Amino acid sequence: MAATLEIYRGGRWLPAATLAPLDEGAGLSGASLFDYLVEYAVDFAGPETAEAAGLSCRFPTDFQQYRLDHWPPFVLDLLPSGYGRRQWLEQLGLPDGPPADWPLLLRGTACPPGNVRVAEAVAAKDANTPVPTETGDAVPMKEHPGFQRSALIVRSEAFVEYAFQHGIHAAGASDVQGIAPKLLLNQDHRGAWHAEGRLADREVHSHWLVKRPRGDRAADRKVLRNEAAYMRVADRLGLNVFAELGWEADNLFVPRFDRRVRNGAVERYGMESLYSAAGVAEYGARTTHELLCDAILEFSSQPDADLLEYIKRDIVNVVMGNKDNHGRNTALLRYEDGKVELSPLFDFAPMYLDPEGIARVCRWSGDIESAGDPEWGKVIERFQDRKTLLRAELRNFGRELGQLPEIMRDCGVDDDIVEFRSRSIDSHERQLLALQET
Repeated sequence: MAATLEIYRGGRWLPAATLAPLDEGAGLSGASLFDYLVEYAVDFAGPETAEAAGLSCRFPTDFQQYRLDHWPPFVLDLLPSGYGRRQWLEQLGLPDGPPADWPLLLRGTACPPGNVRVAEAVAAKDANTPVPTETGDAVPMKEHPGFQRSALIVRSEAFVEYAFQHGIHAAGASDVQGIAPKLLLNQDHRGAWHAEGRLADREVHSHWLVKRPRGDRAADRKVLRNEAAYMRVADRLGLNVFAELGWEADNLFVPRFDRRVRNGAVERYGMESLYSAAGVAEYGARTTHELLCDAILEFSSQPDADLLEYIKRDIVNVVMGNKDNHGRNTALLRYEDGKVELSPLFDFAPMYLDPEGIARVCRWSGDIESAGDPEWGKVIERFQDRKTLLRAELRNFGRELGQLPEIMRDCGVDDDIVEFRSRSIDSHERQLLALQET
């Protein structure tokens, strides 16, 4: 059995490649065969389009068949994970474990983030499946009128069942491998909310990711509530932030940057995690920042700017306590014209408050980082041919850190968080300002 991978290109979905497991029971860690369809390769394997039309930075369009020891890394970005995986396993009646990976790929990947999907998962959706409306009436999915915002806020019984039947819990890049409930939703031109994939493109007004706290504890709600404020802080610091997040009654409304509605059509951009770009084909992997930075330098169309942005984000992660900084919480956006750039910031929150005690996931190697605190001068030394640029820019960034506690308060971060993070902010501000002495 093989899965057909489709890509959205030129305003339509195109069959592009196939993936076949050689050991289905081993799941994503098992050997596989991956190759582009001949018809797709004929159209896009030329030197001007091979990279732009590829399903991954690591797999430009070509005529080669790849025999791999595992599934292609980018496929892990498509698979439901964490909370979404549990929901899909329940719906399919499957126990968790490697043998479930293949059925999940064939059923749970009809509408993942980015511009790649699995054709078999799309075909498996039954538009006639009955689902409840807000009034409790059962109608076919294809005729569902959508929900008002209030039904999302309170997670009404009808909405919960609707979400379960659609399987719209987000896959791929997500905090703590997707433990927090996240839903991919579209809003139509009347303001009603629908599952991603339910509406025709011409009916979509906007695309959203709606997040709920990981649990019922006060700390879970505090983390998510402050995420909106944290993103405002990042914007004030000049980091790449897409749009304002909305918080209402334990729901975080996140505008999606991998979709754009223009002139009645939906544009879908490729979104590949840094884990995938770096060739990491496992969940929960602990890698070094150097590995992820090397992927940025290899594939980004603006490597200097994106490397600087990445290091600035790590500085802010350290001083503001965002421990959950793994390589699926950062991604590359890939455009049809071949441009590749670091995506806007996402999943940026005070994860040091998490009751489960998350350690800093991704670290600098060797003696560059000790006990979760990097030495930024040593980070700069790692990139010899960019030392002058990085030293000047990070020294300037240190001056901005001096205003960070005030910025955090202005942006609505809880006072106790500001107070607790002040010591780390001061320490790293001094360290960055001292770069002028080297």
